[in-house]
Amino acid sequence: MADTETSPIIAAKETFETLKEISKLLNTGLDAETLSICVRLCENGVNPEALATVIKELRKETAGLKNTEEK
Repeated sequence: MADTETSPIIAAKETFETLKEISKLLNTGLDAETLSICVRLCENGVNPEALATVIKELRKETAGLKNTEEK
């Protein structure tokens, strides 16, 4: 019975490892924690394209603030 209970956990871990590799290959710059949050948001109904747009905009804003602080 233990094998049946751990099987979904193992599958979830393997799936997440695959997602991390895809993220790395695509140079998303997302660490494991951020990627996990994004996956959970999508699982809960957040539009993936909208989420990607928000992340891009946040990165632009952060870069702009860093540039302003350096000057």
